[in-house]
Amino acid sequence: MTQTHPGRIIFYLPERGTGYLRLEGTLEEFYFQRRHLRGVDAVKKGDLVRFVLRQGRQGYYADEIEPAGVG
Repeated sequence: MTQTHPGRIIFYLPERGTGYLRLEGTLEEFYFQRRHLRGVDAVKKGDLVRFVLRQGRQGYYADEIEPAGVG
């Protein structure tokens, strides 16, 4: 199973489908695209999420981003 991390959306540009989130409790920020969202069509600043870190050609990015649900 892939490890998920807690995070918070810093900003999201729905017209471009791109944004950044911050790993909770740190200053580390990761880029994401709309296609990396799971279970939601969009997010907004301040949303709590869980995500998987992946390494791409241009560094790490957030993938499999889901709302940080209850329970």
